[in-house]
Amino acid sequence: MSKLMKIKDLKNYGIPSYFINIWEKQPSPYLLPLQEDAFKNYGILNYNQNLLIIAPTSSGKSFLGEMAAISRVTHHKKIIYLLPLKSPAEAKYRHFKNLYNSLGEDTVISTRNHREEDYRIIGGNYKIAVMTYEKFNYFLLKYPKLLKDVSLVIIDEMQSINHPKWGPLLEDIIEHLHKKELVHLKIIGLSAFIENQKALLKWFPIQARTLLSYQYPVKLRKGMVRDGIFEYITSHKKNTCICRKEIFFKPKSVRDNCFEDYLLETLKYLINQGESTLIFFPTCAETRYWAELLASRLKSPAVSSPSSALKDLTKMEETLSRDELLKPLEKGIAFYNQDLSREERNLIETHFKKGEIKIICATATLSADLNLPFKNVIIPLDKMHDSDNDENHFHNYRTSINFADIENMGGRAGILNIGNHQNSPSSSHQRQKFGRVIFLAHSHLSETAFENLYFKFLKNNNPNNNNDNTPSKHLSKKEKDLPTYLLRLLLKYNFKPKKLKKYLKKGNTPANYWRFIFPKENIDEEINNCLHILKENRLIEKDSNGNLSLTPNGILIAAKRIKVETYLFLKTWMNYTNKGKISNLEILYLLSQTPDGEEIPIPFYHPSISDYKKERYKCDREEIHAERILQLIFQQNEQDKKLYQKKIILKNCKQDEIFSLPEQLSFKKTLLLYDWIAGIKNVKTIEQEYNLYQGSICRLGEGFSWLADSLSAIAENSNWKNKRKEDLTQIKLLSNRLILPSFSSTNSQLASCTLQPEPTFSAPHTLNTNDQRLTTILEISLHRPDRIIFMGEKIEVTSTEFSLIHFLAQHNGQVMSYEDIIKKIWGPNTEAIYTRVVSHFSKIKNNILKTIGKSKKNKEKVNNIFKVISRRGIMLNLAKDKLQII
Repeated sequence: MSKLMKIKDLKNYGIPSYFINIWEKQPSPYLLPLQEDAFKNYGILNYNQNLLIIAPTSSGKSFLGEMAAISRVTHHKKIIYLLPLKSPAEAKYRHFKNLYNSLGEDTVISTRNHREEDYRIIGGNYKIAVMTYEKFNYFLLKYPKLLKDVSLVIIDEMQSINHPKWGPLLEDIIEHLHKKELVHLKIIGLSAFIENQKALLKWFPIQARTLLSYQYPVKLRKGMVRDGIFEYITSHKKNTCICRKEIFFKPKSVRDNCFEDYLLETLKYLINQGESTLIFFPTCAETRYWAELLASRLKSPAVSSPSSALKDLTKMEETLSRDELLKPLEKGIAFYNQDLSREERNLIETHFKKGEIKIICATATLSADLNLPFKNVIIPLDKMHDSDNDENHFHNYRTSINFADIENMGGRAGILNIGNHQNSPSSSHQRQKFGRVIFLAHSHLSETAFENLYFKFLKNNNPNNNNDNTPSKHLSKKEKDLPTYLLRLLLKYNFKPKKLKKYLKKGNTPANYWRFIFPKENIDEEINNCLHILKENRLIEKDSNGNLSLTPNGILIAAKRIKVETYLFLKTWMNYTNKGKISNLEILYLLSQTPDGEEIPIPFYHPSISDYKKERYKCDREEIHAERILQLIFQQNEQDKKLYQKKIILKNCKQDEIFSLPEQLSFKKTLLLYDWIAGIKNVKTIEQEYNLYQGSICRLGEGFSWLADSLSAIAENSNWKNKRKEDLTQIKLLSNRLILPSFSSTNSQLASCTLQPEPTFSAPHTLNTNDQRLTTILEISLHRPDRIIFMGEKIEVTSTEFSLIHFLAQHNGQVMSYEDIIKKIWGPNTEAIYTRVVSHFSKIKNNILKTIGKSKKNKEKVNNIFKVISRRGIMLNLAKDKLQII
């Protein structure tokens, strides 16, 4: 056996021992083959060499980026770490904070719903900044000095360049970095397998070395289950053609053409082996359906005792997803999809690591988020192709998975848990670890489909045999919005009009990765009209040489990635709206009417509603939404506003006219978000009223928050900061309220305005019969962290409970988010989840009631003082003279 490189050997590369000590606590003290190759042969830590790494999922790419980032930090350099979406960005942020915060490493995050530290990024006051592509693009265009002393940009999940939404954005970012020509800046790109790999390598404009690896960190048994036999090939060695067999179940125990039978029998076998399994499904509805069905059909639970998972789940805020998770969790089964809240996903991840969940049914769209130690992965035949992860949106459709999809989903198998030392040569770890990638061939047709889709393709295009016959091709996308495309194009190239037309007629250039297709009929006239619109609205200008370039407002639109038509719609409203007269309802409806607002998806109906009721229910709800928005307009005395007149008021007066589908969806979005920010209704009530899950509501809120933030930026450029300061502030506050569930209250400059104190509870002066003059309700002494005094009675508390009460008392009357509380009390501890705060808060209230009595009146008092604010956090709600800290 060749000598493997140990993590402690990194001291030879200048990594301090205190970082190495942390890394040695990871699953293995040894570097994976890809990581060793990157250090020994590809100069991962070299300052002057860009690097593009393409390797399987779970092969250790992200850890390479992490080590490169930490190496730069030790030399007092700034690093930017990029990810496509907020969920993996949040996970990466928590990971850095958890591991390195105690060493003084300072990480900040910036996504659509995390803006509280944006001012630090703008000012360069950070060491590592984790950002989404979208936010990085915004900073890159709006703040030219952003990269002045940035030493390293890591672009993770680069396979998203094939995504029709994020791909063109990532292409623009990479080309912008290429044009900067900053000699001090190094780029590291990290990508899983992609279908169009040859084209990516051919296009990648930044001069870089390319590290390609097709080796998984552990042996994978990839194969099909047919008639109870799992026939597989192994992926650990170069020769992947050796077939082996493993008996899962007897052929007579399943019916042919029955996927359910095959799935149940396969899981029974894996459960008996004590192994964990991840099952991918195309849609959220299918993950819920199969999790519930498996829980009802599997007689033996997947785990012996999931009690703490259930206990934590019952303490969480009531949602439809929470209720639907209860039954599967009893059997150690869960579903994992974008309908879940962040806290619910966190709970599943935490208890899976503890071994209390063994089977997870997940959507393929979240495969990148599930970095958990699964032994087995079961792959479906199809997936949901969608632009925004909302499968009930009418633009979405099913499509078959491809070879790259299978490789990336299958890479989730065989990941080792903490404490299992992979590749260790010691005697206790001689046995080779493996995982399984399983295709359920429940019919002859599915067997043939899997054979053609994967195994024949693998044989004919085996990269280890240097026989990759896959063609290199450009990706194309039909572009209907010519003005916006021209604006973004002129940001990259300062064309003259004539050269611009020539560029478009040629179908872009070979240098592009994404090509945009336009109707060629009357293209010259269309371009002239669009350029006229851009010039008239001062979005582009012509220099003395005739070259076209963007104005500050044009740059703003490109940075925010909103449409030109959206900008013009918002500007028109800003010109006719009256100072001091705007309302939240009006702003929400305005945003829903923009082209960008219309494109933010929202499911039509709740998947649980039976088919025969869908159409009737939808019509009933549409009528209710139209009536309610009219009612709100008149209640707020806004019926004369121009925004409402043509689109709602006048149309409603004409009884023969009906509202179109976009108008009905606009009403639904407006009313939903209006209720969401009010905080009067709990999550479950809103979910039931609008037939949506919390995940869909949060994504809608984030999208509208981004639009509201764009509106405030446009208003600032129009000098509202001086002319209409109160209106500008209202738009900013609304933008923050729309993302409040993830909004960090203590770090925000707007927190004191956004999170208004709740009405305080005023208690009588005679709460204690021994002292009629007593007015203090809660007394906290820093000299006695073992107790508090409530209504004159001593209440024993733990040190954690005292810290929680003291923290809330310091911010009396303010809603403190769970994230802020966790940061303050537990520090960088990723296991301290939402439920831990709720648990301690409940214990405090219960201990108080045990002492003062559990009467209905006392319960109301305690609940009003120690308040849980739906979707926002918790607070201490006392008048100043009722609280004493000594």
